[in-house]
Amino acid sequence: GACGWVAKDCSLSRLLAVIRGVLRDETHLPPALLTGVLRELTAARKHRTESERLVESLTPREREVLRCMVAGLGRKAVAERLYLSPHTVRTHMQNVLGKLGVHSTLAAVALARRAGVGPVDLAGEVVERGGQLA
Repeated sequence: GACGWVAKDCSLSRLLAVIRGVLRDETHLPPALLTGVLRELTAARKHRTESERLVESLTPREREVLRCMVAGLGRKAVAERLYLSPHTVRTHMQNVLGKLGVHSTLAAVALARRAGVGPVDLAGEVVERGGQLA
């Protein structure tokens, strides 16, 4: 939540100028820090855009399977939820991993979250995970 940054050895007049600027809803960062912040924002946006593009390459059923993966559902739970065979779900999951260019469910979920993909709605449902009810 910082709106301004000053070095410990800045002058009193610089400190007061930054404080007054922050009180006017201005942000004060030295150019060296601002460059890094902008670089991080640009990189994050680029990763999100790439992730969104990859997710858009999925079929509607693959996106549905991915949302189940984001919700933490295993193959059997996805199969029951979508009225598919576990073999079909495995095929969809393999296709999702391939199209997203990742090698694990965890990596697929991380990419999906970067792209803004949310989990399927599990409200009001009883889901079995590892032999326990969740």
